[in-house]
Amino acid sequence: MRDQSSFFEHIGCSKHRGEEGEILLTLPVKPEILSAEGTMPPGIFSSMLDIVIGSTIGELIQKPTTTVNLNINYFDFANRGPFTAVGKIIWRNGKMIAGEGSVLDRDGNLAAKAAGTFKVMSRSME
Repeated sequence: MRDQSSFFEHIGCSKHRGEEGEILLTLPVKPEILSAEGTMPPGIFSSMLDIVIGSTIGELIQKPTTTVNLNINYFDFANRGPFTAVGKIIWRNGKMIAGEGSVLDRDGNLAAKAAGTFKVMSRSME
């Protein structure tokens, strides 16, 4: 499995394979990443979704990708971690791939959901 960013390591997020072979991100919540109100910042969920969808695509095609568009819906910012993100591919046509992802709280409730389009980059652009 490909490496993850130093940002995700800093906040305590880990990437691993699920029971069905899918890419999962797990985030045990550290107090220092919470907002002043004690809730999850939306940027954490958006980063998790972008990374998990992109990683799912990258593992399949073994080439770098870039995010073209990412639409996110937030449902609950309450701190009910750890949080888990999972992604899947929903469409592919040449160098364009669409995926979706979900962030679930410790009880399996949906905290955020995203759908996005990613472009496969050529190896020469690495």
